[in-house]
Formats: sequence, C-alpha cells, structure tokens
Amino acid sequence: MLAEPGSGPENSALSELLDLSMPADSEAIAAVVDTITESLAQLDVPEQKRLEVALAVQEALANAVVHGCENDASKQVRCQLKSDPNGRIVIIVTDPGPGFSPELLSDPKRSENLYADHGRGVYLIRQLMDEVHFEHGGNELRMWKY
Repeated sequence: MLAEPGSGPENSALSELLDLSMPADSEAIAAVVDTITESLAQLDVPEQKRLEVALAVQEALANAVVHGCENDASKQVRCQLKSDPNGRIVIIVTDPGPGFSPELLSDPKRSENLYADHGRGVYLIRQLMDEVHFEHGGNELRMWKY
C-alpha cells in the first residue's frame, strides 16, 4: 500500500528502538539488516514477518546506497527502527540524495520490464510491508509492519 505522507500511524506515539548510520557501501548492508532482525526477534516478532522485514530493509538500503548516495561511501545512510504502543513497527531509511518520485517508477510486471536487471526493489518493498510512505521528496522511506 502506498499512502500519502503523514497518513500512517501517528509519529508522536513512536518509541525509538534503534538509530543506525552506515556508510553508503553495499558491504555495510548485511550488518544493519542483521541488527534489525535481532531486535525484532527480541520483540517476539514472528519469524515470517522478520524475514519479510529483513528483505524489505535490504532492498531499501541497497536503493539508498545506489540511487541516493550513488555508491559514495563517504555519504551516510540512516536506518531507524521504531514501534508504536500497538506493537506495529516502522523502519525509516534516509539518504542524503535528491530523492525521486515513486509514481514515475516503471511497473516491473509489464512485459517490457520482465527481463530488466533492475527496477523491482520498490515493488518488492510494497509487497512485503503493510504500509510504505516516501517522504521528504523521496529520500526518506517509512515502511510499516503490523
């Protein structure tokens, strides 16, 4: 589900669980994903949901590194894990890039895109998470899992 900015659960009721920064280097992605997965296990999030979140976070971080930071390891990607009083979690991935318009992305299910070697990350994130919001011009991604 793609929603308008600000239409997700209220930010004021969120508790911060993790606030991580990583260099914009694909080698750093696994450690951040592992840290988030471990935190979700401590919160008793079911394994299937942890796997879905881990894959969505991996895709979001890869997009931030490649597109937001243009593989410049001197730049930083921020990844936050927060929860609300109802047990819902949100992962926020922010990069210093110029952002993008998600509505302009090509549909990876269209025949001309089926064999492309890229262009499925945002689609996959939308399928794995319960809510997905692009904010601040597209350089901040908020992914909700209930």
